[in-house]
Amino acid sequence: MNVIAIDHPSIACFDVKAQAEWYCQTFGMKLIATNDANPPAMVIGFGDSVRRGAMIELMPATEPGPRPESFTRFQPGIRHLAFRVDDFDTAYASLKQIGVRFITEPGEALGGGKTILFRDPEGNELQIVQRKK
Repeated sequence: MNVIAIDHPSIACFDVKAQAEWYCQTFGMKLIATNDANPPAMVIGFGDSVRRGAMIELMPATEPGPRPESFTRFQPGIRHLAFRVDDFDTAYASLKQIGVRFITEPGEALGGGKTILFRDPEGNELQIVQRKK
C-alpha cells in the first residue's frame, strides 16, 4: 500500500446546503462536487477538483444520534478539524465578527503557534491554527 495523503474528513450534517454555504463563506472554500440527491452530499474545498487541494465531504445525517456539541473535549474519537491560517489575529477577528461560538480562549498550539477552538453552526468542533515560521 502506498498512501500519499489524507484525502478528506467527512461531516454528517443536519442541513448539508446550509453547512456548505457557511464553510464556503467563512473559509473561502468552494463547491467541488455534489451528487445532486435530495438531500445532497457535497465535497467542498480549496482546490478546483477532487484531485487538488484540501477538501471536506458534507453528507446528510440520516440516522439518530447525539448532537456534535454534546461530546466532551477529550472523549475518544476525532474531536476537531483544524484550518491553518497565515494571520491568526485577523482570522480570529473575522470569526468573532460573524459570531462563531468559541469554546476556548486563544492559546499556544502544540508544536508552536497560536490556536483557538470554536463550533460551526451545527456544533462541530473546529480550530484555527497559525504555525510558527
